[in-house]
Amino acid sequence: MTDSDDIKARASSPATRAAKADREESPARKKRRQRRKRHSHDQYFKSLIIQYPREAIRLFDPKRGALLDDSVVITPIRQELPADRLGERFHELDVPLEIRWPDGRRKAIIIMIEQQTVPSRFRLKKMAIYYLLLSELCKTDAIVPVTVFLHRGRNIPEQLDMMVDDDRFMWFRYVSVVLPDWQAIDHIDTDNVVEQVLLTTMSGKGLDRVDIVGRAIRNLIRLEKDIDNVLNFEKFIRAYAQLDAEEERRYKEIYAQEDAHMMSVREELERKSERRGERRGERRGRRIGREEGREEGRAEGREEGRQNARQTLISLLTAKFGASAAGVLDRVEAGSQEQLARWTLAVLTANTPEEVFRLQ
Repeated sequence: MTDSDDIKARASSPATRAAKADREESPARKKRRQRRKRHSHDQYFKSLIIQYPREAIRLFDPKRGALLDDSVVITPIRQELPADRLGERFHELDVPLEIRWPDGRRKAIIIMIEQQTVPSRFRLKKMAIYYLLLSELCKTDAIVPVTVFLHRGRNIPEQLDMMVDDDRFMWFRYVSVVLPDWQAIDHIDTDNVVEQVLLTTMSGKGLDRVDIVGRAIRNLIRLEKDIDNVLNFEKFIRAYAQLDAEEERRYKEIYAQEDAHMMSVREELERKSERRGERRGERRGRRIGREEGREEGRAEGREEGRQNARQTLISLLTAKFGASAAGVLDRVEAGSQEQLARWTLAVLTANTPEEVFRLQ
């Protein structure tokens, strides 16, 4: 291969085309793409909390988490609340969890977990409004607001203190969880699946980033048995790790077993998708087959009706006109259903076979 051919080959490679497309992408389009990507990660986080509420509460709010024995019933109540009154933003990102003690020894409480991917967008007053609205809708004052920050931010307010002169008219605080301020080394290899999935959002001080990713995925595989969840939560882990090429090579070498397991998970999901597609195709085929069968049956019925009409008309022509009817039988064979009906009636008044086809 000549130098010119080599340059052309590199220029047409997928990586080169992707890099060129990224450079040429407009700022607005790039911003929309990043927003969609962030939205998918937000949904993985929300799914994690909804599927593992007990583990999430113990991690983010240890004081309330210590109260969660096996009898406690935890219910996500988002679907029970009117979205039009809560607002679209909170409808997408918050997870209100109702905690009830069936024996009645404690009053039910709500843990209001909100995720913040972009700390600069956090508005404490909006959270306070939502807190009060949730209190009104659920008819309870026992609500614990929790905000989980996936990135560090500057000057994040910790409380709302509204005063005029010496008079305090409103005071509000929340449980602030800034995951990048947590040390991953303090949370690694626990049995809390929420903790393990969020490891890569924590500070990796004292740990190799490859080890954080590898141990997080290893524990995810150990703790989560649903392969759809394993794949989705692995995407979340990797999204906040962003291993470079060399780190990726080391990961595949050191954590070959985990890498092979994830490969098998992806292959199994592909097979499941193919099987679902095949079943949908089979159902569609059966539906189309039934439709085609019905249409074929209707066509056969129409043809059988025409054949019966021809035989009836030929019998009448032969009975009335005898051998002289032989000259018009070809016209009978070519007649439509409507023509056969008119000709059959015309036989009754016609004096010759030819008159049958002239009378309309």
